[in-house]
Amino acid sequence: MGGFLMTVGNLLPYHLLSYGALLGTEVYQSFVNTKLCFQALPMREFLTLQKRLFPVYFKCQVGLAALTAATHPPYSILSLAKDPWGTMPLVVVLVTGSLNWFVFGPRTTTASLIRRALSESEEQSESTNGRKAHQANRDFARNHAMSIHLNAIALVATIWYGFSLASSLLPEV
Repeated sequence: MGGFLMTVGNLLPYHLLSYGALLGTEVYQSFVNTKLCFQALPMREFLTLQKRLFPVYFKCQVGLAALTAATHPPYSILSLAKDPWGTMPLVVVLVTGSLNWFVFGPRTTTASLIRRALSESEEQSESTNGRKAHQANRDFARNHAMSIHLNAIALVATIWYGFSLASSLLPEV
């Protein structure tokens, strides 16, 4: 019982749980949830769902990366100062997640809404609508590509952090 109480008072289990939640969330959202929703839903409903889902995902990604940093054993964030190889991937996840949350996620959502509105609009002349639609498609493609790439970088950084964490837990040979 004493060992269990010592474990409850230690940062390591909380750190492992927050890291596991971060990695699991990234993998599930990137490879399972988005693909299934895209295949199962009509485009209008898919876009509506993604508009609501991705801001929550990016908030969770940033929050879990911050929680992982805050629970770094043995002395919380202070321990990261002595571990630059552990700090760097968490910083990358925080920066890329924040860029997606505050910049590229909202831009992608706005561009997709404009694109959809233009495709449904019949009021404007064909040439004006065509130019605006082309620009909306370019804006969407650029911002969506940035968001995808930033998410991929965050996933690689999260995996890199896992290897860094494992190397700090393995006994020295």
